[in-house]
Formats: sequence, structure tokens, C-alpha cells
Amino acid sequence: MADRVSIRARIAGLTAITIACGLAGYALGPTTAAIAAAAVFVAVAIGLWNTTPILFRPNPRYSTPSPDRLRWPEAAPIAPSGRNGRLLFCVHGFPSTPADYRKVIAASEARGWDLAAPLLPGCGTLPRDLRGTEWSQYLAAIRDEWAALRPRYERACLVGASMGGSLALALAEETCADAALAPDAIATIGTPAVLNAWLRHGLVMNPLLYLARTLGAFVPSIGAELPDPERRGEDGDEGWKGYLGVYPRQAYTMQIGLRAMERRLGLVTCPALVCHARGDRMVDFRNAGVIESGLGSSDIEAYVANMDSFGHMRHNLVIYDSQRDRVWARMLDFFERRVAR
Repeated sequence: MADRVSIRARIAGLTAITIACGLAGYALGPTTAAIAAAAVFVAVAIGLWNTTPILFRPNPRYSTPSPDRLRWPEAAPIAPSGRNGRLLFCVHGFPSTPADYRKVIAASEARGWDLAAPLLPGCGTLPRDLRGTEWSQYLAAIRDEWAALRPRYERACLVGASMGGSLALALAEETCADAALAPDAIATIGTPAVLNAWLRHGLVMNPLLYLARTLGAFVPSIGAELPDPERRGEDGDEGWKGYLGVYPRQAYTMQIGLRAMERRLGLVTCPALVCHARGDRMVDFRNAGVIESGLGSSDIEAYVANMDSFGHMRHNLVIYDSQRDRVWARMLDFFERRVAR
């Protein structure tokens, strides 16, 4: 339905542009009309270049940093303990680290779950290490780790926070039909289905994303830095370990990856829990509805957090003291009603 709406909207837009150019030619003369048509052509070309995979070749080859290069000890990948027969495979967001999940390891183990969390390429060291990375590498990294871990467990569920949830959904799309690698269930937390999708969903995260590919060719990052270790946080968010800043090239590849992921959501047939906070200042809450409506699962539940009393981003529920235990218990309850020990 979203694609049909998008096509109709594009046809209507092109029709309006054609009529406008015709009126300009009639009212202002052929020279002005030609200038207007050229401007429209340039605008359309820039839009297509920055929002489609034209001439873009994904490079899924990735590298793993040595432990001595990690900026924080907590940023290291979390290896499963091997004490349980059930696995939570947790994917962190961009550009965060597995540190997001360290405070829920004990609660998971207490309920009979091992927890694993890989470190995405380019994360956890220095912001400049992100420059050569892209969506296809992040997906390749978790695909390889999942393929190595999934066969060891009778039951395994996917968990993803923020962009990590988008990657987890993309992985589920690839594996739900594979008996050896299929997840038993999936949970997403503050996850985007789209970044900018004004025509399809009326969502615009940041207008500059429409120029991300062009910006990325000249500016690898904007405001890239490590968080101040002495900063005063709120609700526990001062403990977040990741990079600050904007990374245009990576944002462009995420737009391409997210579009492909959104189109294939119907392939996610396992039970799904979609968690999101109203008033999320990073990922619009309406993304939860886009995910829920696109999933192919017949078993979908939602967890909606109200964090209006807080001034922080209200985004990754796992890092906030007020929400962490609540959302994690809700998630484990959801999984355990569907997964036997």
C-alpha cells in the first residue's frame, strides 16, 4: 500500500511540475520556462542521487578492531556465558556500543537466557573509524555472528535498539524461512523503519538527509566527538558509550538499507514486540506503526513508554534507569510466553 501511495504521489508531483512549467512558459516566455525546467531537472537529479542507490555499490567487507583500541572496556562485544539453552542476540544502535546491554545481563541470566551483543564495525574506538563503514557492513557483521551462535541454542531471539532494531529486522527477513537460523521471536526498541519518507509516510527526520550522499563526498562527519566523561546526565543516560555527531555517508547508506528492509518486512513471520517511547526525540514514534503494519507476523505486541517528564532524548529505553528493568521484563515475558525452556 505504501509503495502504491508513493507512486501515485510521485505521478501527481510530476504532473504538477509539468503543468507549472507549461504555465511558466505561457506567462513568462520560453526563456524563463527553460530556466525553470532546468532548475526542476537539477532538483530532481539531486534528489534521486541522494535518496536512491543509483551507481552505489555496497561493500559488505568489514573489519573488527583489536581489544586494545576500544575507547571504553564496556564497549567490547558481549560473549554469551554458555550456561543456558536460550539466547538473546542483542544489536546496538548507531553509533553506540554493546555497553547498552551490560546492565541487563544479570536479569537475563537469572531467567535462563544467555546474552550476546556484537560490536558493529567502526564503533567503540574513535569516530574516524566510521568513515569507511556502511549499512551493508553492519548487517554482514551481525549476520556472521548470528550464523555462528544460532545453531548452539535450542531457542534464540533477536533484540535491537534504535538502528540495531532495523538491522535485527533485516536479519530476521533473511532467516525467518531458514529452519536452522530462524529466530524464535524479535523485539525492537526505538527502531526506525525510515529516516526521511515524506511521500510514503509523511516522516522527515532531518531535511539534510536528502543531501546526505552529496555531503558525505566532501564532509565525512559533522561535530564528531566522544562524549564528555564528566557530563551530567539524566535518568542514567550519562553512562552511554558511543560517538556524537552526524555522519552523512553512513546516513545515506542507512537510508538505502532501511528502504530495502521496509519493503521486506512481510518476511518477518516470527512473533514481534515493538517498543517505543511517545515523544522520542531521535526516532519519530510513528515508526512503530510503520513496522507493525509491515510485519508478516500474526503475533505482534507493542510496548509504549511515556517519558514526558524527562528532558533527555526518550529514545533507547535500555539506557534509562526509569525504563530499563520495566522494558526488559516486558520483553522477556513476551519471549517466554512463546519460547519453552
